[in-house]
Amino acid sequence: MRMRLQIGFLLAIAACLSLTAAETKHEFAIYLTAEPVDRRITAYGTGDWSHVKLDTSPVISATDIVWYAWSGHSIRLRPEALKRIPRPPVEGRPFVVVADGQRIYLGAFTTSLSSFSIAVPSITVDRRSIFTNQPADVLIIERGYPGDSFGRGPDPRPDSRIKDALSALGKLESKE
Repeated sequence: MRMRLQIGFLLAIAACLSLTAAETKHEFAIYLTAEPVDRRITAYGTGDWSHVKLDTSPVISATDIVWYAWSGHSIRLRPEALKRIPRPPVEGRPFVVVADGQRIYLGAFTTSLSSFSIAVPSITVDRRSIFTNQPADVLIIERGYPGDSFGRGPDPRPDSRIKDALSALGKLESKE
């Protein structure tokens, strides 16, 4: 009798664990910061940003993404998401990329009118007005601003946690 109870208990635990694994929901989102970020962090790409509060809702969620092209880190967004993209000040508007509930990296929305360099990944919100070959619904996460050479430290964009989440969500597209 005792052995049956032990076996039953182990089977119940195994069933719960398999349900938990099956219910794992992959997520990808970009959040604006709810408080200012020390400008030196975005300018030099160093410093602790892990404590920075995030907005309660993402500015870009997985449902907003039509596809994410891994090779160039470009994102095609639905029209309603484009309306939520901030018009950043010249020093940039910080954001945090989150995959499966983990903060992956700090970045910044910026404008082509800015003379401030940014050492973290950046999204130039008005890039399409300069480069006419970029569709209006596609944003590119660049290594830094005003160009990739301004990025400092290891490039956080190709983090496998981001790729895994986007792949599981069916959002990853190869744009070779």
